[in-house]
Amino acid sequence: MRSKHILYTFIVLSGMVACSSSNRKFNISGDLAGMPEQKVILEQINANDQISIVDSVQSKADGHFELKGIAPEPGLYRIHFSSTRFKFILLSVDKGNIKVDGDWNTIENYKVSGSAESQDLKDFLVAIRVHLKEYHSMSIVLDSLQKRGNDSLLNVAKKDFQDRRLHFTTFIERYADTTHYQPNAIFAARMLNEGTEVNYLEAFSQSLGRRFPSTRMAKDYAEYHLKSSEKRKQLSAKSKPANEGEIAPDVNLPDKDGKLVSLSSLRGKYVLLDFWASWCGPCRGENPNVVAAYQRFKDRNFTIYGVSLDKNKADWQKAIQDDSLTWTQVSDLKGWVSAAATTYSIQSIPANFLIDPSGKIIARNLRGNQLEEMLQSVLKGK
Repeated sequence: MRSKHILYTFIVLSGMVACSSSNRKFNISGDLAGMPEQKVILEQINANDQISIVDSVQSKADGHFELKGIAPEPGLYRIHFSSTRFKFILLSVDKGNIKVDGDWNTIENYKVSGSAESQDLKDFLVAIRVHLKEYHSMSIVLDSLQKRGNDSLLNVAKKDFQDRRLHFTTFIERYADTTHYQPNAIFAARMLNEGTEVNYLEAFSQSLGRRFPSTRMAKDYAEYHLKSSEKRKQLSAKSKPANEGEIAPDVNLPDKDGKLVSLSSLRGKYVLLDFWASWCGPCRGENPNVVAAYQRFKDRNFTIYGVSLDKNKADWQKAIQDDSLTWTQVSDLKGWVSAAATTYSIQSIPANFLIDPSGKIIARNLRGNQLEEMLQSVLKGK
């Protein structure tokens, strides 16, 4: 009798587990017009930057594909494609049936249905793209006004640009604080600068447990944030900051094609050593200024050596393409513990160092119009 009771209990519990797993299943069907037949991969992105493959299928000739999985809890997922590193679709997935429609040539305009959390995330991404386009437009205006020497309008435009930067950061923080979906909140927070937004990110991390109790993703993010903060403090204590008047320590990292390129190989030119990352909102906001300076002075013995603190190669390379960063770009894809970040004691980004032809640091952390003004001064007559 007792053995029958145990067997019954086992069957009931097994049924509960099976039912629970079944309730957490999700299916993603997609139709991308004009997409060539290829492998379509679904990945889950954890709060600590770990990526795991959930499913993969071969798409049909008409651009149709279907992916599936089981989500133990709401999570952030990415669909990417074997034919390119620069196209992907981000989804916030809980359970149920999700439909993705779009055109292969304008994949960023995809439509999603069946998932309120994925639609919320897409709306956020659309707003981010609008902000980045505004930055790019403002950089063109600033460059034009500077070339015409219209100081009065230039000062107004610079003030507007700085206000937009602040508004951009505030927008991300407000979204992270108010979205009802945990993966979306963590995704937004990861876009912020861990150096300059220390206080906000600390408060955000502490709030996750209250807003989204008993979730693995919230715990992973809190652990990630704590470890990241401690590691940067340790590195800061061990490293000696690079100061003006000193010879710039050498950096030798792989470029986007995997070829090692050293900072010292650019000796003989004025070089801006520029630290940034694809996930850093303030960096992406500052990039139009850097692009404008490069375009203006690249033929006057000036170049840029960009060091990314990314961990994901595809995200890094897409940002290079999207922001038109045509100069030397390198990264060891180790984030805040990058060899270059450690050498230069980088605690926040964007950060930069202007180096003269002899290899000496002559200025640091030039923002907005400061970079062009400094270059105009040192490159006068060249």
